[in-house]
Amino acid sequence: MRTWMTRRSNAEYTSANELSASTASLPVRAFCIAIALFFGSVSFAQEPALSRLALEDRAEDARLLVGDPLLPTENRQSALSGSPQRPDWATDPGVVNQAPQVGSRIQIRPRGGTESNIRSFPRGLETVWIINTPTQINIFGDDGIIEITADRIVVWTEKGAAGLSGIGAGNAPVEFYLEGNIEFRQGRQVVFAERMYYDVQRQNGVILEAELFADAGRAYDQYQTPFRIKADVLRQFSPTVFQANNAAFTTSRLGVPRYWIQSDALNFDTGTTPLIQPQSRLGGLPGDASRFERLQVNSNNTRLFVGGVPLFRWPRFSTDLARNPSLYLDRIRVGNDSVFGAQLLTRWNMFQILGITAPENTKWTTSLDYLSQRGLGFGTDLDYRRDLFFGRPAIGYGKFNSWFINDNGTDNLGLDRRSVPLEEDFRGRARFQDRRFFPSAFQLTTQLGWISDRNFLEQYYEEEWDLEKDQDTNIELKKYNGSGSWSVGAGLRLNDFFTQTEWLPRFDHYQLGQSLLRNRLTWFEHTQIGYGRLRTAEAPTNFVDAAKFDPLAWERDVEGARLATRQEIDLPMQLGAFKVVPFALGEVAHWQEDLNQNELTRVLGQAGVRASVPFWRVDPTLQNELFNLNGLAHKVVLGAEFLWADASENYTQLPLYDALDDDAVEFARRRFLFDTFGQTFGTDVALRHDERNFAFRSGIQRSVTAQSTEIADDLMMGRISLRNRWQTKRGVPGRYRIVDVLTLDFETTIFPREDRDNFGETLGPTTYDMRWHLGDRTTVLSDGYFDFFDDGLRTASLGVALTRPGRSQYFVGIRSIEGPISSNVLTTAASYRISPKWILNYASTVDFSETGNIGQSGSIVRVGESLLVSVGANYDASRNNFGFKFEIVPRFIRSNLGRIGGGYIPPVGALGFE
Repeated sequence: MRTWMTRRSNAEYTSANELSASTASLPVRAFCIAIALFFGSVSFAQEPALSRLALEDRAEDARLLVGDPLLPTENRQSALSGSPQRPDWATDPGVVNQAPQVGSRIQIRPRGGTESNIRSFPRGLETVWIINTPTQINIFGDDGIIEITADRIVVWTEKGAAGLSGIGAGNAPVEFYLEGNIEFRQGRQVVFAERMYYDVQRQNGVILEAELFADAGRAYDQYQTPFRIKADVLRQFSPTVFQANNAAFTTSRLGVPRYWIQSDALNFDTGTTPLIQPQSRLGGLPGDASRFERLQVNSNNTRLFVGGVPLFRWPRFSTDLARNPSLYLDRIRVGNDSVFGAQLLTRWNMFQILGITAPENTKWTTSLDYLSQRGLGFGTDLDYRRDLFFGRPAIGYGKFNSWFINDNGTDNLGLDRRSVPLEEDFRGRARFQDRRFFPSAFQLTTQLGWISDRNFLEQYYEEEWDLEKDQDTNIELKKYNGSGSWSVGAGLRLNDFFTQTEWLPRFDHYQLGQSLLRNRLTWFEHTQIGYGRLRTAEAPTNFVDAAKFDPLAWERDVEGARLATRQEIDLPMQLGAFKVVPFALGEVAHWQEDLNQNELTRVLGQAGVRASVPFWRVDPTLQNELFNLNGLAHKVVLGAEFLWADASENYTQLPLYDALDDDAVEFARRRFLFDTFGQTFGTDVALRHDERNFAFRSGIQRSVTAQSTEIADDLMMGRISLRNRWQTKRGVPGRYRIVDVLTLDFETTIFPREDRDNFGETLGPTTYDMRWHLGDRTTVLSDGYFDFFDDGLRTASLGVALTRPGRSQYFVGIRSIEGPISSNVLTTAASYRISPKWILNYASTVDFSETGNIGQSGSIVRVGESLLVSVGANYDASRNNFGFKFEIVPRFIRSNLGRIGGGYIPPVGALGFE
């Protein structure tokens, strides 16, 4: 077994085993050797002795590769025949190898100012040149320059060559044998070796006692991927294809790395893969035939070493280090808290485990987790991007996520839900999402979402439950046609604890911004036809959730056809500096069943005018070093709108076939009835706090593409907006850039018929948003929303964000909420890099109202060359959960490196040697 060795001058090598043996105690050495016996025999490398033969004799031995004990027997005969056998994977049509290119010119010169010691003699049909002084060779070809340096060189050329200055001309064969302190540089790789044979015309060779450095360039992200390999025998089949025997490789840059993989046989390719942009295949813009660099590695009988000790053995290993530099394991986390107990979470790279070359732009992982208070969990995740669909061009991407557990605990979801009985023992989720783009601007979207029970996502995937889209199951085919589109789709509800609409099927047609009458008019249109079945959430079976479950005011089990067409005509005009747009909108819609299961037809008509005017002032003389100002420009856009609408029916008569909120918000709204408003079963929250009324007063019906067809009614409203931008120039003289110093936007709504439309208040929803960039790294933020009727929502926030890239990040902010809920929340977060090796993180959230403390978390991270080690603790007051966390992330794994450190930590080697 080959041990990792650090390269020294004059071929002096020291094994990692020797280094550890010099300091480790006898019991430790015995234990490590016992473990290693399972993975393979341990060799303690000595300084290799060079052959005592003459230089030219050693060269002939290397050239013939006969009797060399380091070369596998099966490769000797193919080498003698001049047609080396390439590894099977290198002949795969999907792998692009550069064709051999003959050097057009070869330059040989002494190195270091020494005088050359050169002699030559004929041998058969060749001339042999012996150079016994340090020499540099430059080979100039179509693929670039190959640079070679060595202490001693033997050159074979065709007989009759006038001298070394003319070799290689006219595609003449040239072969080299090199010895002593060899450096071989070609493209993105450099090889250090003690002995080497190289055929210039074929661009292949054999390298003995080799150490290769390479990188995958910047093909897939902004960082290079370092790559090192040591091998007893390294064969080169082309400028990019190599095979190594008895080899070890790593992504570390330390002399003796902390981690590496050893292999009996290792194949790798540092070539490129062509990438055609989607437009060229779909008949759009010309595609970009650029080539993405890769670093494909395939290995047999692999062993993973960490700290010189073998930890893992597997028969196969295959990966593209340019895209996926992990070594089998993508993640390992250890933690403990009162919700899940002791936790061991692991995620494995399945392509590497199975020894399969991963398809382009595809990642497949499997999770194996242990939670002491809940059970064993397992799942798999697949992310992919494809440009074919059953053999036909169709750019597509998608993902599949699943995770399951046989749960033997109870859910802790906070406050009065700290011990919720399980509705299912075997719990989990499966989600599939796929989108395809076909020629002629067709798009196919498929989604599938299944969850075992109503509380699973909230317990195990809280961030996804709060922020990501619902777990829907549907399919839609859409066709884009300039400014218009049409789509047809269908959907089913798989999760009966959510309220969702099944469409069997639904057709939509849009035409947006279509010019009419030589651009005098602009037309907008949305027409839809569908058969919908609104299926409401079933009541919980556990007594904790059932005690506070009541259907929302619009939730009814109804179904039937819904037909609607909404049209708008605009007449844009430019009156001096003012842009004025009178508009008229009309809609006819029919529901087969309303909330009372009766047919309902609604006719809606609305008209109004929109106007805006821009103005500005520029003062180039304004200078202020304190506020980093170099001139100042104030740009303002004043906008106004008036709308009058009349509808034949009220929106309160209709169920929401098109939901306004996602499943998580709807779940919380059902509990608001009891927790916030103190009401009982069978009642509804006041209309002023109903989500339908919030959407109505926000003017959702103004748009042809409104999210919900049902929300429309009689309305008279005006809107006034003021959008401000203060801009300056920043940067070094001659390279100024224009930046926003301050942005401040206001918007308010006026209801002339306040008693009907806004609960007796003329002034309706008023908002502001402010961003003050004191510098490129310091920003003051504030926003607010205000309703002025009794118990109306009023919220405002103020915060400061400071960023020092690579050093620290800070945020402190406070948000005040008044209305149905009273809250004043202070949020602080900090990440500080104490030194290049240590990072400190802390976050806290406190409510100064009745809620009190919400939670805190803190951790300290040790940044090592091979590992990121994080130790921390967190407290969740709502769940009364105090937990510890100990996390180890191999640094050559790129997943979530930024999260563990609080600020982005690049992969090892990205910023050079650390």
